[in-house]
Amino acid sequence: MILLLPFFLATSLPAGACQAIDSESVLARDVVPLVPAFAQLPQDFLLGYLPASGAHRIFKGADLERIARNRGLDFAGLEDICLMRRTFIPEPAQIRAAMEKTLGIDGVKIEIVSSSQQPAPTGEIVFPRTGVQRPSGDEITWHGYVRYSEAAKFPIWARARISATMNRVIPAMNLPAGKLIQKSQIRVESCEDSPFNDAIARDLDEVTGLMAKATLPSGAPIRKSQIERPMDVARGDLVRVELFEGLAHLSLEARAETSGMKGATITVRNLSSGRDFRAKVTGKDQVLVGGPAE
Repeated sequence: MILLLPFFLATSLPAGACQAIDSESVLARDVVPLVPAFAQLPQDFLLGYLPASGAHRIFKGADLERIARNRGLDFAGLEDICLMRRTFIPEPAQIRAAMEKTLGIDGVKIEIVSSSQQPAPTGEIVFPRTGVQRPSGDEITWHGYVRYSEAAKFPIWARARISATMNRVIPAMNLPAGKLIQKSQIRVESCEDSPFNDAIARDLDEVTGLMAKATLPSGAPIRKSQIERPMDVARGDLVRVELFEGLAHLSLEARAETSGMKGATITVRNLSSGRDFRAKVTGKDQVLVGGPAE
């Protein structure tokens, strides 16, 4: 049975005398610089663990000797040694590089305003896009982490100003409210903007075929909140009604009395009888009564 070395808080060795290592697992090879005799042990032999906080731990000489004896080696007179997990405070350049990797935008400009100053275990710095908080003015707060083992993460954060050359869609002319927007009426221009500004339409396909909720002035960026999908059926439209009752199927034309998107139930009027009835919108100017919608 392999016995792991018990750890005790340092009482006799100053922290400055500790050997820093880049892992929480202490292996035989990690103590060789301090105890050369341990080179005779298998170098991946596990001695114990260190806390991620960077707090130091003392290996008592007597415990080291006992471990050696358990491995068939007889060492005597070993001194106490101190080991600690290496830590670091992420520097702006390291944070910037991690953010650039996540964004993947050529020429992105990142200014680190402030960042966490708590020592973190050495490892890979990661700033996932999901860690971005809603921008405050021209700054964002971005939460990331240092991955210091396969399953362990140490949280970090940074405030930054980030911009890049982005596209935005603008009207080539004043666009009236309630009219379908044609591709010939809009164009794309480049601008310096935040890559986290999701309120602006960036591609012509995001706007073409939609309607403006209010008049959109020429040259002003189009915000997604200013446009909407046209109704599949608008009030006053003539619609094709497919009516099913049992095995009977009837197709007729009616007029929409209310508006709705696909899946909505609206009121339509039979043009022959003048009677209103309810129908489900199944597509552009198409409604269904009775049967299941395709």
